[in-house]
Amino acid sequence: MSDSAKSRLEFCLQQIAECIGFDRFTLPVLSRETLFQVYEAERTPQQVVAFVGKHLGHDVEGIQVRFGLPQAPSTGGGCCGGGSCSGPSELPGRYDATNRSITLDQQIDNDPTLGIATLINGVACDLLSQNNFAGAHLPEQVELAVVGTGLGMIRNSISLVAKHPTSWDSTQWELSPRPFLDGPSLAYTNAIAAWVRQEPSPAWAKELPGDLKRPMQKSLKFLLKTNDCFFQPRLKQTLLSQTQSEWWQLAASPTTSNQVIALRHLQSSVMPDDEQESLILDKLRSPSAAITLNAIAAVERMAAQEPSIAGEAIVTELRTLTDHRDDEVRAKSMCALAGLGALDEATVETATDMLDDHQKHLVFAGLFALCTRDSVSEEAVQAVDRCFVRLLRACDYDFADLITAGYRRWLTDPESHLQDLFANSPEHLTIALETLQNVPQRLVPLGRIA
Repeated sequence: MSDSAKSRLEFCLQQIAECIGFDRFTLPVLSRETLFQVYEAERTPQQVVAFVGKHLGHDVEGIQVRFGLPQAPSTGGGCCGGGSCSGPSELPGRYDATNRSITLDQQIDNDPTLGIATLINGVACDLLSQNNFAGAHLPEQVELAVVGTGLGMIRNSISLVAKHPTSWDSTQWELSPRPFLDGPSLAYTNAIAAWVRQEPSPAWAKELPGDLKRPMQKSLKFLLKTNDCFFQPRLKQTLLSQTQSEWWQLAASPTTSNQVIALRHLQSSVMPDDEQESLILDKLRSPSAAITLNAIAAVERMAAQEPSIAGEAIVTELRTLTDHRDDEVRAKSMCALAGLGALDEATVETATDMLDDHQKHLVFAGLFALCTRDSVSEEAVQAVDRCFVRLLRACDYDFADLITAGYRRWLTDPESHLQDLFANSPEHLTIALETLQNVPQRLVPLGRIA
């Protein structure tokens, strides 16, 4: 698990625990055999629902179990939250919060593993919904609750995610709602489940598939050794409503997760004092890319409230980060400088060099930075030309609007420039001219925070 992904899971678990209660995250982990035996005793879904409700200490009397026709996969939304999850391997059923019903798309006997997992998810989703949890419609949030409360042993044997969606900017967790937990996330959540229960060698871990067992054991050893985890339900601490002073204190914590999550919560409408500025500079220089990235995001967020926060020392450090070894840090620091209107000659040159990179987020960062300038050098225009030609030849139109907005800003006659650039490619010229005609003059206004 990367530090950023690890911190995000811990933060989500804390959100869930503060909503449904910390004690539910120290309940015993139930074996697969136990869960299957519950169904085999009477072979009715209601028996499973009742057992899961009793385990969770949750009233399930109002939950109805229905059988219906399979639903077509959707491109978003969530299983167990009023819609079906995207992907061919979704659970065969869904939960509807409006009438507290779990609808199964097939008889449980057709596939007991999937059927029982669907019922468990449905009850967990009902628990979240009845407690007004905002993420109750998101499959990953439901599964975190399932595994965290000791009900995940059946889920552990099911592969529901073939490829996890990613976003180049890992500080913006909300941009990529996750369709179920992927393998690394599932392994780490199980490690937290064992660590919270103070089980260094849990018997139930023997039931884990090999691809989960090894990373789970590795993560458990890490947690037992370092206690580096924002989520600690045994302490029963409400952390998400802390004051700004407390978030600043937590940002100075030695543990990575605490630093990342605290940085995400820093707000300021006044100039930070010397101690706070020193802390931000320290985080920008951190050897952990996750801490550095979230420190950059904190500067962007606070500068949107009070521009003077981004003082000379912080801007100088951001300029240094545009040459960082980590591509994500390079891209994010460049976007931050552009948004702050703090590009200098050297960073403009770096932005120009980024256009020849094959990492799309670096190309975007370079374009974004240049497009906040009223004028650029001839060398920069030529680099944009090469980039535009390369992208159109690859049928990649993601940055076409951004590039043509730049041409409008820098050139007195952008249409003639495009005609010369694509003189031998009439099909590409048509696309470029159409984009130029439709794009606004300033697609990326000066001073915008990325």
